[in-house]
Amino acid sequence: MKTSFIPVFVVVLGIYLLINVYVFVRGWQALEIGMRHRWIYATVAPLLIFSFIGAQFLKQLFDSPVIDFFWLLGSLWLAVLLYLFLSVALIDLVRVILRGFGEKPAELYAHYGTIKFALFCLLTIGAVALLSVGYYNATRPEVNTVNIEINKRAAGRNSLNIVMASDLHLGCINGRSALQRWVNTINDLQPDIVLLPGDVFDDNPASVERKKLGNILEEIKAPLGVYFAPGNHESYGNLPRAVEYLKAHRVHVLLDEVVLVDSSFYVAGRLDRSSERNGVMRKSLQDLLETALDNEKPVFLLDHQPVGLNEAMEAGIDLQVSGHTHRGQLWPFSLLTKRIYELDWGYRQKGNTHFYVSQGVGTWGPPVRLGTRSEIVQLKVRFGS
Repeated sequence: MKTSFIPVFVVVLGIYLLINVYVFVRGWQALEIGMRHRWIYATVAPLLIFSFIGAQFLKQLFDSPVIDFFWLLGSLWLAVLLYLFLSVALIDLVRVILRGFGEKPAELYAHYGTIKFALFCLLTIGAVALLSVGYYNATRPEVNTVNIEINKRAAGRNSLNIVMASDLHLGCINGRSALQRWVNTINDLQPDIVLLPGDVFDDNPASVERKKLGNILEEIKAPLGVYFAPGNHESYGNLPRAVEYLKAHRVHVLLDEVVLVDSSFYVAGRLDRSSERNGVMRKSLQDLLETALDNEKPVFLLDHQPVGLNEAMEAGIDLQVSGHTHRGQLWPFSLLTKRIYELDWGYRQKGNTHFYVSQGVGTWGPPVRLGTRSEIVQLKVRFGS
């Protein structure tokens, strides 16, 4: 672990443990009426709480299916914990408000233990229901199609069928079955070209290598190729190893590079902003585009994080595709991403530049989405004559 991340990690870990203690204590109190069940609760709860932390440490050291299991278990607990915390905090807030109106009636005191136990059961059932809905939203991506008009000529082409898939987060959770479904969907859309704007890997490529996911990536059928630019998770993991792996499986990797495709248009890929934490400064867009010799040809940009949209517009980019935000993935985080990013999801045009920010086809942490939906994006581009 990089030393610069240690203070942040300690703070996040402390908050995580405090929230878990709060929820655990409230659950323990609610089980007062069922004392004989408390030993089950006291056994299962620590397993859930420490699965994520343990798997996070261990998967930096070695890779195995056992770690995959505990990573999945701990990740699912993160989603459950979020909504249990919000629910318990709301219940406690209501209790405080009711106390302000005077003492509880005697009959309420008499059934207080039963009420707490019933709430415990209700919240548990609610958590399972939310997980089920969220799992469906995360594992059954929808296809969103956008028609785009670009007033430039692309030699020999009137149109281009682009399919974009961001944030696959391949690794411990998103494995062979998930990737196969995504590749099948991509191929059904009959793309001319496929763009992968970052976070193909969850972090360390070891799990992807063990599961031989590159063989499935090779099944993508796109006459003009598959193009990738890195995201923050490739930077957190092992970027050189990820690049080598993708190249070995016929994916064109763009690290602050621009390539001319089919003598018709340019595809540019930027290093992610997070690479600067590793001492690697990415080029400005102006410097990057100096290698695009023909300004009259369309330019498509892969930039993982959707920040600095005006920079792309001023640089004359025709279409930028991004991901990263997951649109919050779990409500209420979607409210935060709306405030943080100028565009946290969907299509927008600024000047002559078109933008699409994807929610991502995969997920980070829990394979759960609530208030959002995994997506694969089809961009049907028509060029000017």
